[in-house]
Amino acid sequence: MYIYFLSVFKPEFKFKKYHLLHFIPSVLFFLNGSPYIFMDAALKNRMIDEFLTNPAIVFKLPTLVFPYLFHVIFRVGQSFIYLLLAFQLFFTSFKNNQFKFQNVQGYHYSYYCLSFFFAFGYYGISIYAGIKINPANNLFSSQPEYINSLVASPRFLNALFILTALFHPKLVFEKYFHEQSRKTNQSARKPNHANESDGQKYDLDEIERLFSEYMLSKPCLEMGFSLNSISDGTKLPVHQISYFIKQRYNQSFNDWKNELRIKHAIELIDSGEAKQLTLESISMQCGYRSRANFVDAFKKVTGKTPSEYLAKHNKS
Repeated sequence: MYIYFLSVFKPEFKFKKYHLLHFIPSVLFFLNGSPYIFMDAALKNRMIDEFLTNPAIVFKLPTLVFPYLFHVIFRVGQSFIYLLLAFQLFFTSFKNNQFKFQNVQGYHYSYYCLSFFFAFGYYGISIYAGIKINPANNLFSSQPEYINSLVASPRFLNALFILTALFHPKLVFEKYFHEQSRKTNQSARKPNHANESDGQKYDLDEIERLFSEYMLSKPCLEMGFSLNSISDGTKLPVHQISYFIKQRYNQSFNDWKNELRIKHAIELIDSGEAKQLTLESISMQCGYRSRANFVDAFKKVTGKTPSEYLAKHNKS
């Protein structure tokens, strides 16, 4: 889930070999539980029969290193940590979208919220159950109904979590849907006369209308804003958008994007809204992932660093 959210909310993310390190704990848990996997079938059947009358037998399952009770707690605990990391990625993106439940790229934050609700419930109750069903608490024999409810509750929430994704496949395959949409749009709008000039092939008035409507929400201030973002929001092919920006603003896409972002930063400073903000906070509000990129873009557009501009502004 963490790797999935990295791919959704970090457009520059690419799976590298070192990401395989995230799977090491799962391999270790598998190895710890491997003695039960390779246990003799007859012995497994005897344990299953005994489990029907003495559920605490489950804590006597053979493990390689640490007892089964800790095996369960550590395994669920590790998953819960990754869930928190995934939630941090989601929340940052949700906050940058001003807590709206759908952004211009079509991410359906309402479904993500629902999924996290079920996921936190599942892992939270699972950790609590793993602690409470310690054989020392004697819950299996003294409170069988309570323990059955405790075990069943997280499984029910896990089923709801899975159903959320099943009833909304775009939650899982968001990037695939966008890519297919871009390919369809590019194919549908492909120019028929290759030897004509771009100006003749494109309906610039229609492009400007769609482009202007899309830009009203200032999507350029979102992290990861790109030509593909505009394509998703306007349903126009990337090559038409790139041509329009070059013709309309006489700039490359990156120069145009940086100019808009730096103008917004200047507005924040001049209006006094940035008075209590750090440079990092200002850069994030303008769509930059790092302070260094913000400083470089600011100096390129204004000829001054943000610190120099702030100092001059404070003096005046």
